[in-house]
Amino acid sequence: MKAGLVGVVGLIIGIALGALIGGGLSAPEATTVVTTLYQTTTVTTTYTTERLQTLVQTVTVTQTVTQTAAPPALGAQDISLRESLGTLVGRHFLGDFPSVAVVTQPNVLCSALAASALSAMPPYSVARLVVYNTTAPDASASAAAGASAVFLAFGGEEPLPVADKSLRDFLAALAARGYKGSLVVHTRAWAATSQFKTVLNDTRISAWVKGLPIYVVLLNATHVTVARYNATTGALTPVRFIDMKTGEAIKPYTEAESLFLRSTVGRVAGSILFQGYSKVAIVTGMDPACVALSAAAYTASRANSTKIIVYTTPQQLVQEIKAYSPDAVFIAFGGDMPSYAISNATRGVLTALKDAGYRGDVLLHAFVLRATNMLSTVLDAELSQWLSQRNVKGIAPDLANRRVNIVVFRVADGRLQPANVTMSLPMPDAIADVLRRVLSS
Repeated sequence: MKAGLVGVVGLIIGIALGALIGGGLSAPEATTVVTTLYQTTTVTTTYTTERLQTLVQTVTVTQTVTQTAAPPALGAQDISLRESLGTLVGRHFLGDFPSVAVVTQPNVLCSALAASALSAMPPYSVARLVVYNTTAPDASASAAAGASAVFLAFGGEEPLPVADKSLRDFLAALAARGYKGSLVVHTRAWAATSQFKTVLNDTRISAWVKGLPIYVVLLNATHVTVARYNATTGALTPVRFIDMKTGEAIKPYTEAESLFLRSTVGRVAGSILFQGYSKVAIVTGMDPACVALSAAAYTASRANSTKIIVYTTPQQLVQEIKAYSPDAVFIAFGGDMPSYAISNATRGVLTALKDAGYRGDVLLHAFVLRATNMLSTVLDAELSQWLSQRNVKGIAPDLANRRVNIVVFRVADGRLQPANVTMSLPMPDAIADVLRRVLSS
């Protein structure tokens, strides 16, 4: 869970509410305007003849006028729009990154956007709030530089030139720290920078920013679109569509098709992969797809005994494995979990099995193999040594040949290598079609 998120959300909501009642944000800064006035002055001169003569001359007078700009009027609709946008982006896109820094300006609308984005992110993500300090851009960049993605939530009530300058000053500080992660640009920040033109014209950051993955959040009346931005060509390529009415990401497959695919794979696992074992522990998560996979594997199991264990922590799993004493463990993660989350969970499970003194077989779901790149993102020297002494099997679809294979693996060079195929089953066309669309998303 994101450390301190509750406190962060409480703080940022407090800022927003305080600003609404006049106490959360400091008063608007006075704006100094230097105005040149052309004023006509009449000069009267008296001569010794006592005849009065009037001369008229024009002089230029420069005076400084100090004005305080009134803050823009905010309505509930303005805040609601930011809350909705932040929620959708946090839930359906920011969670794709292992860690995120949400960088925002201290105003009501930015606060609403940032708070909703942070609170909507999935529990396995790591996120932090960075409130941009205009007088100390380096400090703000330092707080954000460790994240794998930075969400630029600039804009709010700020005039566009102010938001543009703040964003570029922050990026310059981030570039000075050698940041190499992704940038996610809020739609108003995109507008403030004239679609990033001012960023690309800023010699402090133009070359640096062209080497980063950049994503832009855009919206219209019906959809939020997240597009990949090519800073060299200017091309925007959509990577995620989110329906604003339903609040759901638009996928090339339906939820029913996803569950159908997982339940079919689960039946293969239970009836084929589990056959011949005395006790099988299915270790899974609470994602709907994981639930469908695990339930189908449980009901189709040919093992003498089968138990579903919902993974929470390695310590919890150590206790449950010791109590149940299975001779096979099926690691069944997948669904909508991003690859880094599946890798983290799989690493936790394998570490727990090692620490529990487990000596049985390790069985792997196809999506675990895919997300971890054959466990290459999971195995260190110690885990590789331990796993090399286990029998490792997995379900591996061969989409090109419309087959589902049961594969025995060996550990080599810090990853799994196929050793041999023990069984090959035909893949129905309906399953192949859904699998193709799931893998394309």
